[in-house]
Amino acid sequence: MMPYSVKAVAEGYHACLRIQKVLLDEKEKHVYPDTVAYNHFAEVKGASFGWPIQSQETEGSTQDKDTKETDKNESSLCDSDEELERKTVILHDITLTVKTGMTLGVCGSVGSGKTSVLQALLGMMELETGVLRLNPSKNIAYVPQQAWVLNATAKENILFGNPYDKTWYDKVITACALLSDFEQLPAGDQTEIGERGINLSGGQKQRISMARAVYSLADVVLLDDPLSAVDAQVGQHMMTHCIKDLLKNKTVVFVTHQLQFLSECDYIIVMKDGRIVEEGTHQTLLDSGNGEYANLRRSYQTSTDDALRKCEEKANRVELKMDDNLNKQTQPIKVDEQKDAVQLNSNHDGKLTKEEKLEEGEVSLKIYRDYINAAGGPCVFLIVIFLVVLAMTTQAFSNYWLSIWLSAGSGNLFLNKTITRNDTVQVTKVLSESILDNPDLGFYQLIYGTSLLVIVLVIIIKSQVYVRVSLKAASNLHNNLFSKVVRAPMRFFDETPSGQILNRFSRDMDIVDTVLPLDSELFLNEICTLLLILGIIGSVFPYFLLCMLPVAVIFVLGSRVENITRSPLFSHIAMTIQGLDSIKAYKSERRFLKQFNDLQDCNNMAMFLFHTSIRWTACRLEVLTVSVLIGTCLFVIYVPSDVVSPSLAALALSYALNMTGIFQYTLRFWLETEARFTSVERIQSYVTCVSHLSTCKDYLYSVFKKGLASEAPPIIEDRQPKSSWPEEGAIKFENVDVRYREGLPLVLKNISLDIKPEEKIGIVGRTGSGKSSLAMALFRIMELDGGNISIDGTDISTIGLESLRSKLSIIPQDPVLFVGSVRYNLDPFNTYTDEEIWSALGKCHMKQTVLELEGQLDALVVENGENFSVGERQLLCMARALLRHSKILVLDEATAAIDTETDSLVQETIKEAFSDCTMLTIAHRLNTVANCDRILVLHEGQIVEFDTPANLLANEKSVFSQMLNIQEYPTMMHSG
Repeated sequence: MMPYSVKAVAEGYHACLRIQKVLLDEKEKHVYPDTVAYNHFAEVKGASFGWPIQSQETEGSTQDKDTKETDKNESSLCDSDEELERKTVILHDITLTVKTGMTLGVCGSVGSGKTSVLQALLGMMELETGVLRLNPSKNIAYVPQQAWVLNATAKENILFGNPYDKTWYDKVITACALLSDFEQLPAGDQTEIGERGINLSGGQKQRISMARAVYSLADVVLLDDPLSAVDAQVGQHMMTHCIKDLLKNKTVVFVTHQLQFLSECDYIIVMKDGRIVEEGTHQTLLDSGNGEYANLRRSYQTSTDDALRKCEEKANRVELKMDDNLNKQTQPIKVDEQKDAVQLNSNHDGKLTKEEKLEEGEVSLKIYRDYINAAGGPCVFLIVIFLVVLAMTTQAFSNYWLSIWLSAGSGNLFLNKTITRNDTVQVTKVLSESILDNPDLGFYQLIYGTSLLVIVLVIIIKSQVYVRVSLKAASNLHNNLFSKVVRAPMRFFDETPSGQILNRFSRDMDIVDTVLPLDSELFLNEICTLLLILGIIGSVFPYFLLCMLPVAVIFVLGSRVENITRSPLFSHIAMTIQGLDSIKAYKSERRFLKQFNDLQDCNNMAMFLFHTSIRWTACRLEVLTVSVLIGTCLFVIYVPSDVVSPSLAALALSYALNMTGIFQYTLRFWLETEARFTSVERIQSYVTCVSHLSTCKDYLYSVFKKGLASEAPPIIEDRQPKSSWPEEGAIKFENVDVRYREGLPLVLKNISLDIKPEEKIGIVGRTGSGKSSLAMALFRIMELDGGNISIDGTDISTIGLESLRSKLSIIPQDPVLFVGSVRYNLDPFNTYTDEEIWSALGKCHMKQTVLELEGQLDALVVENGENFSVGERQLLCMARALLRHSKILVLDEATAAIDTETDSLVQETIKEAFSDCTMLTIAHRLNTVANCDRILVLHEGQIVEFDTPANLLANEKSVFSQMLNIQEYPTMMHSG
């Protein structure tokens, strides 16, 4: 019990310290003076704002997402474990008035402080100097740059706790261009959205986030570059019908890189290095001639004109080459935006995620067998049992030998004469009571002392073996679990909330690591002790065993309930942390806190029931143990001394007294051990592996078999491609069909493409048209439902995933950075030299930013890379791709969060660095793909156009030409 108690005290102590740290943290400082003008939302005068630098323990807290200065100071987190009092000043000398009903545009280069302006207006940043006045009577809605969605239905995401008004709801989803998307979803707006919007495109997530803000009818709407994730047609539609129409009487702060939309703003501020360098109306700023805003507009217009000019030049020398099957697939896009109702598929309930199944009954023998195999196999298990039995046996032998020693006394017999009632004399032989006078004293001492040494030695060996065996079991279970989850197909993550997965790796693994070994060891000790006691009492009084026949035990369900109720709790906490800024902006803290309390109560009730049921059983066991004790005492009293010696009777009685606690603890630890094995059972439900998937039907089979499906093997030895593969980079899609999972409609339909070596392909289309799905099919993130894809003539479905993916590079739509250093994120395997890394950073225009960080390449990157702006994260991901220099590169909205000037420079870098590579560029900025050799236009998962930009632009009726006209129309109208 001592190790168990020490562990509990230590964990409780550290838990109290962590809770104390949270409770003592400073609260956010919101400044809401009563003197703010009634017709103003915000007044800022000479203000500087910053973030407090926190210790590494609190990494992941809200960081600045849009400035370089944060990066420099945040990198110092790794140098200290104590909280620092210094502040990181992000915005300097800000003077700004946001009037009620105005639309304020905010623009600037990457890392200039645009997002920080919104954070300051939300009251998230700390005011260092100056004055900030916010009108507390104004309700705020916030659309972050990286859309945050709930693990709920699309409709619930838009309502966000507000009452349903059908007329207003229909207007909002129409203005946000969501009608056609809802028609494609299996249950319309009742379709469940996976965690982090995993089953939606980036544009769909952003439009749902936008619809939430508009539906809330908030007085103030803060928009952080919401149109960068959507295509030109949808972006123009949202600007016209949503921002200019539904929000026309609202106060709107609109951050954007798409300068063509700023002409619709009442007032514009231009940010640079955390300062407002220019402000005024659109026309006033243009008339200034050489101002920052005018330069940005010229840079934007120049990049567009250059792209169009190059298209025209290509038109003079490039001939149209299209396959017949592409001509058949080409058709105009028809988007009906006049519908006033969401069409639902009544045959689908919209449910995406799966609830955890509550297993009933006893833990199966297979789970115990799996745990024994993880620990080393049956032989190791038998060795552990042998050592436990040996430890208990040596202790019993020691006590037994002590009773013999006491019975021997001095070793000298003397006659004891007693007179009976019949006046007869009874003579008995009695040993002298002094054991010190025994001539064999040394012999008894030697045996007893040796037995004590053997006890100590056996316990040490048993403890060492048990620790190593249980540690090996936990390590093997964790490694198997991690391996299976990492190799699980993406549809598993679509259907499984992160809370369930985190629960396996946190709560369940903690139980297997720490609680199960203690409980099982105590159970083995107690059960051996109990059996030993019963054996000793039975050997002394054989008839006693008849009293022990009717014994039964119960209860295990409680622990299973407790484990399952913990999963949604973890999911809720993770989801709340991800969307903390939005929750605070909408003032929904109470609602989310209530949900947390409800989930916590549900989990605590299960835990309370489990322990109460054990206590209920223990109280009734007391009656049984007292009965055993009374029975033993009666045998001691009434069995003649010549049948059982007094010393053995005393030994039996002393062991019977111990049964009062042992019986109770044996049952308790048995119940708790079996309950803890439910964690092994839950882990094994993931570890149990079904053969790898190649189609959606295989996944359905895996669900039927109740196992976690696995992706294809990393390497297939007999199908390993050459190390130089792919040498050319030719890609061929033949009649490719793809769906997210069985029962859902196809997201790619009969796609046939023939991409030549080193060809640059631009992929455009409405959000949700299947652009990113095309890239996922190429990487085999999603397996094909039909057709095949080949690279340099090799069918990619026939080779291992590592063989395939190691030869491809992608810059994803949502840039991913890992906790560690800048160097680790760029070169995790230490493959490249510092010179090569700096060269890649220079080409991506991130060299100066990294040079300014403390530690430079060794500077800290916090969780999710939140100490970098979204644009900077995209540039770092691009530097990573530059270092790998794969023959095939996929750019999935790689520059969506980057200003136009930097985008133009990066495009030139890409053109030079990847000139010998095959590139697939997915983009909403059409000028980004105008330099490509051919343009692929997708709509609802089908090819509608595939030709050179010049030929598509030459045809005014082409979809690509119409999309470009929509994007460029505002620029042409307001370029001055």
